[in-house]
Amino acid sequence: MAIIAELDKKAWNRWVKSRPVVVREICRRLPPDRLYRMKSTGQRVTLYSYSEEGSVTVNITGEYNAIVFDRQVFGIDPNDLEECDLPPSDEPIGTMLTEEKDVNALIDSRIEMLHQNGEKHNHARCRLCSARPTSESQSLQKSD
Repeated sequence: MAIIAELDKKAWNRWVKSRPVVVREICRRLPPDRLYRMKSTGQRVTLYSYSEEGSVTVNITGEYNAIVFDRQVFGIDPNDLEECDLPPSDEPIGTMLTEEKDVNALIDSRIEMLHQNGEKHNHARCRLCSARPTSESQSLQKSD
């Protein structure tokens, strides 16, 4: 198990006591000073927040993984997390894309690929979906 931060135990316990029961239970199982592995993906994560819905938000970063871009993921089931060790010294770690414009370009290209393959994707963000003529603009073009 890797302890990655110092935790003021008195302040932590005071804060935990002030939280709803569901959050207190998650906090007791998953203190924020540890490194965790998501069983479903194998990625190492740190805790960002606890939700009253019974889930957590995690940070997935290049500090402990080899990833394309750093991100936060919400709605993670606490049962999907297990304490883990730091990556071994010979394991590659790091973040490939660090500029927001590069991350957005990658996400947009993946969304467009899904669109072109007829797969489920984020229609609101898809440039190809927003470029489609509406039925109103199609009828205007036909009347010209």
